Amino acid sequence: MARITVRKGMPSVQLDKAQGAEVIEVFGRAPEETKPLSYQLTADEIRSIPGAMNDVLRAAQILPGVARIPYAFGGLVLRGTSPRDTEIYLDGVEVPIAFHFGGVTSFYPSSMLSDLNLVAGGFDASYGRAQGGLVTLTTREPRTDRWRVGGEVGLLDSGAYAEGPLWGGGVLVGVRRSYFDTVAQPFVSADTPLPAYWDFQLRTSFGDPREEGRITPMIFGSIDRVASDTISVTSAFVRVAVPYLRQWGPTTLRVTPWLGVNQLSFEEAEGGGETDTFSRPTYPGGVRADLTRDYSFGHLAGGLDLSGGHLAHTQVNVTGIAGDHTNDSSMDGSTTATWVDVAAWGEARIKLDGDRFAIKPGLRIERFGLTDELVIDPRLNIHQQLSDTVTIRQAIGRYHQPPTPADVDPLSGNPALKSSYTDQLSLGVDKVFAPTTMASVTGYFDYGRNLGVRVAPNVPGAQPPEPEYGGLGPTFELLLEKQLGFPIYRGNVGRARSYGIEVLIKHNAGPLFAMLSYTLSKSERTDDPAGVPNALTGKIDPYLGWRPFELDQTHNFNAAVGYRWTNWQLGARLQVVSGNPYSPNVLTIRNGQAILSQDPWAGNLPTFISLDLRADRRWHRCWGDIDLFFDIQNATNHSNVEGRDFDSSVGMDTDTPGLPIIPFIGVEFIPK
Repeated sequence: MARITVRKGMPSVQLDKAQGAEVIEVFGRAPEETKPLSYQLTADEIRSIPGAMNDVLRAAQILPGVARIPYAFGGLVLRGTSPRDTEIYLDGVEVPIAFHFGGVTSFYPSSMLSDLNLVAGGFDASYGRAQGGLVTLTTREPRTDRWRVGGEVGLLDSGAYAEGPLWGGGVLVGVRRSYFDTVAQPFVSADTPLPAYWDFQLRTSFGDPREEGRITPMIFGSIDRVASDTISVTSAFVRVAVPYLRQWGPTTLRVTPWLGVNQLSFEEAEGGGETDTFSRPTYPGGVRADLTRDYSFGHLAGGLDLSGGHLAHTQVNVTGIAGDHTNDSSMDGSTTATWVDVAAWGEARIKLDGDRFAIKPGLRIERFGLTDELVIDPRLNIHQQLSDTVTIRQAIGRYHQPPTPADVDPLSGNPALKSSYTDQLSLGVDKVFAPTTMASVTGYFDYGRNLGVRVAPNVPGAQPPEPEYGGLGPTFELLLEKQLGFPIYRGNVGRARSYGIEVLIKHNAGPLFAMLSYTLSKSERTDDPAGVPNALTGKIDPYLGWRPFELDQTHNFNAAVGYRWTNWQLGARLQVVSGNPYSPNVLTIRNGQAILSQDPWAGNLPTFISLDLRADRRWHRCWGDIDLFFDIQNATNHSNVEGRDFDSSVGMDTDTPGLPIIPFIGVEFIPK
């Protein structure tokens, strides 16, 4: 008989001659059940979801608890929190910008990923600095038997990747580039800014975790640029990391050191041949280390989580005409910020009655360098296995989040700004009907305090900022505020609350993939209790109390189905979502004068409805597969409304139309 050794996370199956019965040895710890329900998508499932265009993070918008973003942009709004409140990790490394241009497509191609794991709230003490949810992406292991090359060509971008053996281990490398700017340039004027982006990835893997340990050096980055003949804005980041994994029997050690750079730059060509440039880089870094020891009663785990960085001064330069540097000048800023966040955490998982009941208390203690404060976050997860197929899960905890470096910039931010925090509570039931079919229902309640919101600077004569009630402006600010990193004066006066129920039904077996998700929720905010300025009267209006969150959506329903028939894969997705809140404009006549005013958050846009279709046709070749796919968004050309703004020419609010029917066509090359 043969001895088969299957190593979790390793690409190969090793066959050894042995006597006696067949033995299957699985490397890796069993899944830990004492945690809130996490929603997972595999790379194959991502390809089955119409409207996602093979993009891993756009596909995540079908999951419960994730709000819909206007114009099908990316961004992850989990349980009524801002995108800046959710942390995204790739193989344990923090990702500062998850989407190109706030939502066009994610920073990492799905062809290089193993899976996505989304926790909308209630994650354990090993992660922090986020008061929303957590998304962890796992890169697949490179195959080492031979070299392979694959890629994808689409309407927006094209990419290629290669993988194979290297120095006794393996390597997986990829690059992707958009070309919308090149295609659109002949059809627009020279002063029209057009977007372009690059991303690149390299991951290696060497060693055995159970012997000398496995080390996986990696580098990945993203470059976004919007440019015309007179102006360009570039946002970029790079991350370099060396994750290490070592296992001694029941003990597992993980260490992930990383370094990076974030860069935002602006360039504008002035009259007379002069060029103005603005840039402000950030140099972050950190290390995550955790140690887990399994025991008969459960496990003990703990670790350190260090991160920090340096926000450089603003660099402004003026360059004269080429060859003539008499007008060159520099107006560099003088403010910088350097910080170190240090966290220590520990947890104990205690199981009773076998593993049918388990409780996992955890504690995270952290010092935020930017705000010079010590925070303590207790957390508790419980699960009860009522039967072999039914599990109840409870989670409760506190989650602190520090402000961004730009928010505490002494020049335009608020150096006195402190961290905000959210208390989260959830109760869920999940049932497995078969190895390929599951369902879950989760109820949650979150309450946030000390949120940073726009307020008047604490200087004599400063006026409160003009509020923006609804519309697309505040929505896009939510998506881009972390990516662009502009300093804004905020005060810790805001509060948030959200509550709801999430439902998920998922089946993936043989040729059929089906998924239904529904979220019933309410998300609200409070702004500055001191009041808000009234542009008409010049006075401060009373505190508005609780108002809807910009992306509050009472009902969010998604149903997707895919079926594989011979060499065809056909799929459809129906999305029905409550319209976002907005503030109707009211035009009244007083004393013969027309006065425009707003009724804050008094209305909701019409319900959003979209049917997306997808068809894949595969051709099998000796070297792999060719997959031609058609991904049609809003196939019925339904007229949706994404916003409403006042039109002075007609004296009333007019609709901002949503996207019409949009067909995406692409070809993917998948090596064996």
